[in-house]
Amino acid sequence: MIQQQERAEKFFRAIRRDAERRRKEIKQQIDSFIQQETDKVEQAEQQAADERVRYESERVQAETNSRLSKATIEVSADLAASRSAITAQVFGQVAQQLVEFTKTEEYIQWLADGLKQMQTLLGDDMTVYAAQNDVQQVEKAVKQAGVCCKVAVAKDIQVGGVRAEKGSKKVDDTLDSRLKAQEDWFYQNSGLSIAIQ
Repeated sequence: MIQQQERAEKFFRAIRRDAERRRKEIKQQIDSFIQQETDKVEQAEQQAADERVRYESERVQAETNSRLSKATIEVSADLAASRSAITAQVFGQVAQQLVEFTKTEEYIQWLADGLKQMQTLLGDDMTVYAAQNDVQQVEKAVKQAGVCCKVAVAKDIQVGGVRAEKGSKKVDDTLDSRLKAQEDWFYQNSGLSIAIQ
């Protein structure tokens, strides 16, 4: 009877060990399954979060680029307007100084030298155009230079100097055209660049 009882105990212990082993295996399988499912959910959530972050980053970047582009255009327009205003002011002051120059004896000598050169290029009997308020100065210069020409009024000459023509040949030595020719140089050398980096 003791042997049967020992056998039965051994049998029950073997069954308990087997049941415990199976319980551990099932628990490991359940834990493994739970971990795999948790990893899948976490990975899906991380991917969704990454997508949201990427979407928001791209949206913010596009909005920032749009604002920056608009601000750059506005600043460029403001700078261009300021540059134009400064240029107009500077050239207005220079034009006024040139008008003052047209009232001097040096101006008459400058005109006389220019008229001689024009006569060399165009010959006698050329027509010389001058501003209305500058005709007397030009006539003095014509006498001083000893050139043979007709003096006429040109409404497009504002500052001073003369323009001459004979037939199809023309020579422009007005202070207006000389001043206008300096605008490109002024833009390039004044430091009033409007390039936005």
